[in-house]
Formats: sequence, structure tokens, C-alpha cells
Amino acid sequence: MNDKFDFITNTLIIGGGPAGSTLARELNKHDIDNILIEKNFNYDKPCGGGIKSSVFKEFNLPKTLETKKITNVNLFSNLNSAVFNIKKAPLSIVLRKEFDHSLRLLAKKEGTNLIEGKYKSIECFKDYIIAKIKTNEKILIIKADYLVGADGVKSSVKKDILNVYPKSFLTNYVIVKNKSIDSCEFYFGSKYAPKRYAWIFPHGEDTSIGSIFEPNSNASKIFDDLLKEKDAKSYKKKGFYIPNWDKKSVFYKNRVFFLGDAAGQTLPFTYEGIYYSMRSARILANAISKNEPLFYEKKWKETFEKSFLSYHWAERFFLYSDFMSNKMLDFFKNKKLQEKALLYWDNKAKPISAKDIVIKFFKYFFKS
Repeated sequence: MNDKFDFITNTLIIGGGPAGSTLARELNKHDIDNILIEKNFNYDKPCGGGIKSSVFKEFNLPKTLETKKITNVNLFSNLNSAVFNIKKAPLSIVLRKEFDHSLRLLAKKEGTNLIEGKYKSIECFKDYIIAKIKTNEKILIIKADYLVGADGVKSSVKKDILNVYPKSFLTNYVIVKNKSIDSCEFYFGSKYAPKRYAWIFPHGEDTSIGSIFEPNSNASKIFDDLLKEKDAKSYKKKGFYIPNWDKKSVFYKNRVFFLGDAAGQTLPFTYEGIYYSMRSARILANAISKNEPLFYEKKWKETFEKSFLSYHWAERFFLYSDFMSNKMLDFFKNKKLQEKALLYWDNKAKPISAKDIVIKFFKYFFKS
């Protein structure tokens, strides 16, 4: 260790959620020295906690982290409803505090230096970076070949490097205590969540009710109405932000990478973030192992950009009017269309363009 620095490492990761922890684990597989900084080991991120069940096998995670497995999703719109059978690609519910904690401990067990501390600042040089991290005891000075901002939708790293935060939406939610359910529910249309959706998810032994707010809409009042309808008006509302994917989002600058929510790597329409953050972390680990920073963006776009664009246009097509939201639920009553939609969601079918979405819709509409 150099006397000028408290630590010297290859990769310094800021943020110990699924993105940062998975990156650390993947770097350990490549024998790449890394330090993972998490500002609060007891943090419980507000999150529905839905994740593809295949993640446990894909990332070698203990199945005990799964609190429920969901095989049916109930869909509602202003005038319609449908049951979507997802048994072939089920959804697992995890509690984020336990899930994130376990991922960090796995990373530590596999070789990561895990530190509880808060990112303060960075200096970028041609061949390395120097970061300051504040712990309870002192300010640490860390030199690294690369720094990774995996510090969430209000990323301090991104703000320092690019002078912006990731694009995001505000959401509100309540936790209804001691009321457990066995399915996930999504609510579409102006009655529930204009241009977005509201949800009801199991949350361990409790239930999470939430809504994504479209800016400049009456979504807050509409959410209050939903809480009243579900006998949850007495519960305290809380808010948090979720990323809104931006095709122009920056992946890398000045030896600094952005990952997970900090990079807006949340699938449009569904706003599924955990899985895509973890998959993105694996891509980034490969880029760092090759010492080819630009490989990260190139490979990510090859893997995910078409899917993200497809879901972006599907969201605009189906959620921006009550008529289309109602028609979407008609589609999901068709078993063959359900199976096809599952293939897209499970990344087993080639993504479709905005043009093809419109063509397929009108073919089905007139055939019906």
C-alpha cells in the first residue's frame, strides 16, 4: 500500500445494490481486485421486489431469498381485466434489504473488500482515479484504475462526472401490514395511473401498493383513490424514484462507468430493474477484464437496446390511452398471445420494432 493512499485497487464500486454487488462477484471470477462501497448496510430500498425466477440459477443465488413465486399476474384497466399465466417464466418476490445484504456478503466471501462508507468526491487522471470515501472513522483516499457509479437513480457519481442525474419518475407506495397475497396485480389507464401503471405486490407477509406518476398529471389524487378502494388509505405513503431509460445515456467517461439505476438500465413499460442491472454488471465485468472500456456500451447495446426500444414503443402504444389499455388486456386473454408475450419478456424471442407492434396490433384487431 502506498503511504499516500489507504487502498489501491483495480475497480472501486460505489453502491452495494444488485448492480454493484453482482459486478464485484463477476470481477472476482476474473481475479480482478475490487472494493465495494455501500453507504448503509441496513438500507432497505423501496421496491416491489419482483425478479425473474431464473436469476437464482443464472447468478448462483440461494433460493431462500425468494419469499414467493408468482405464476399468475392479474391485469386491470378502466373497463377490462385479464389473468396472465406466467408459469413458464415465473416471477419471484424478494425483500430488498435481505436480497441486497446477501449479495454483498457473497461478494465479500468471494474476495471483495466490502466497506460501509459514503462517496464524497473523485479526481480523474489519464490512467487512474482517486476517490474520497467517508466512513465513521475517517476519510479514506482510494486509488483505482476504474470507478463504477452503481449508486442509484440519484447517483452522486453521475452528478459529479456529467452534472446530471439519471432521468426518473416519482412513485408513491404504501406497505399494508399483515396482508399477504399470492399474485401480482397491475392497473392501467387513467382511472389508476395515467400513461404508466399502479401495482399491488406481495411483500413478504405484507402487501405493497404503489403507482408510477406521470409528470403534470393528477396521478397523486388517483393513487389516493386506489388506496381508498383497497382499504389502505390509513397507511403512510412514501415516495421514491425509479429510472426512466434514456437511449442517449452515457456508459463511460474519464475512467468512470455507470451501472444499474445510475445508468437508467430499467426496462421501459415493466420498469423491471434488478435483472437488467445484474446482467449489465456481467457485461461490464467482461469489459474491465479485457481492459476495453468501450466494450461495455457496445456489448450492452448488442444485447439489450432493441428490447428496450421495443418495450419503450409498446408502452407508448398501449398505455397512452384508455382505449389501447383496454385492447391490450383483450390480447392477454388470448392464450397464444400470452405465450408469445412471455417469450419476449423472457428474452427468448427477437424484439419487435415500433412499426411491427402497430402492424401486429391491427392484424389482430381486424381479425377479431
